[in-house]
Parts: sequence; structure tokens; C-alpha cells
Amino acid sequence: MKGRPTEKKSKTVTVYKKQTGKKYYMLVTEEGIDEILSTRKRKPLLPNNCELIEVGIGESFINNWKKQYNIKNETVV
Repeated sequence: MKGRPTEKKSKTVTVYKKQTGKKYYMLVTEEGIDEILSTRKRKPLLPNNCELIEVGIGESFINNWKKQYNIKNETVV
């Protein structure tokens, strides 16, 4: 291969709640934070009416937030 080796993309981890309900959900994606926070996208990754609780970059957040918010499984996009 020529050129610079490809870099491994960092994972963006988001914890959110739906508008009606008390349950927490987790979204893990390789998209940037701007893609998650943008409200002007035609097909957003998260619904616009959900409440964002935590947003972080890195895989270390996954296990910590699973325990903290009692999340059984995460959504990987």
C-alpha cells in the first residue's frame, strides 16, 4: 500500500432518554459528535425530541455508562 496507513476511527458514545419514558438508551457509532448533535439533518441518528444525557469519544465510556445508567445492550451504528 502506498501513502499513510488508515487510522482507526474513534467511537462516539451517547446516552439518551426518549421523550416519554424513564429508560436510558446507548448509541455507539463511528460518526463524529457533530453528526449526533446536528438537528438539521434529514435522517438524524437520534430523534430530535430525545434528551441527550451524556456524549463522549472513546470505548472506555461504554462499560462505565452501562453500569451507571443500568443499560443492558447498546445500539451500534
